[in-house]
Amino acid sequence: MRKWKAAFVCASGALGLIVAVAVHSQQPTSQKSRRSANTGSSQENSITLPQYPAEITPGPNMEVFSKDCLVCHSARYVSMQPRFPKSVWQSEVKKMIDAYGAVIPEGDQPLIVDYLVAVKGIETPAATPTK
Repeated sequence: MRKWKAAFVCASGALGLIVAVAVHSQQPTSQKSRRSANTGSSQENSITLPQYPAEITPGPNMEVFSKDCLVCHSARYVSMQPRFPKSVWQSEVKKMIDAYGAVIPEGDQPLIVDYLVAVKGIETPAATPTK
């Protein structure tokens, strides 16, 4: 029985060592180590991320937007959004209130929508009359 215990302990230790070596070999190496390993290649890869202004875009009712929306959102959050028609901005403000519990007074809601349309809105095509 003692031999089985000793064999089990040795096997467990060996398995632990194998796992430790495998995990260690998958750890990323430093930039300097990678460069020295690739002595023949001096090519560097890079990406350029979009830059968004950190300040609030000026527009009508900016103070109301700041007071009610910057509680949860960063100043650049709106500048990262696509342009939407007024109906979508109305839905977005309503969603913030209904789904996320934003505390926005009823009188401020249309003012916020006006701000969003002014800074990130698009014209909706006029409806063509049907004959």
